[in-house]
Amino acid sequence: MLKKLSQELTVTPIDVRSESDSPKSEIILHGKATGKIVPGVVLEAAIGWREFYLLMLSDDIPYEDALNIHLLDQDLNLLDSATLGGIYTTGSFSSLTLNEPSRVGFRFIGDTDWVIELLPEPVFRMPFISDPRGVGRRFGFSRHFKVHGTPQPELA
Repeated sequence: MLKKLSQELTVTPIDVRSESDSPKSEIILHGKATGKIVPGVVLEAAIGWREFYLLMLSDDIPYEDALNIHLLDQDLNLLDSATLGGIYTTGSFSSLTLNEPSRVGFRFIGDTDWVIELLPEPVFRMPFISDPRGVGRRFGFSRHFKVHGTPQPELA
């Protein structure tokens, strides 16, 4: 069952070493610092699903805002992560919907309705070609969630 966790889970931005470092935050669970650090500074959504946490954090960088999507286990260890955005793209997170049993919808960039499909077990993925345009992930051959969307080109 999907549920919003806005009361249980928050984040606190942390200082980065230099301007070239991406913005990061520490996860706060039930009001206590956890020592767990994730990319992003503005918590757009915190969602519980099964024993997992799905966090969506934007970077709060004008004209290059990105949405960081993180799936964490019950001990807040990172299982999977993706970034939605690109150079000179601006995003505004809105229209969050929870669609049982395992889909989360929202709008961000590209005048697009995006959907995150949470998977009960990791599945194979082909690096560089398995995700829609605008979605980036670290190199790897598995994923715990799929990102669906067909972004429109940004207009100048």
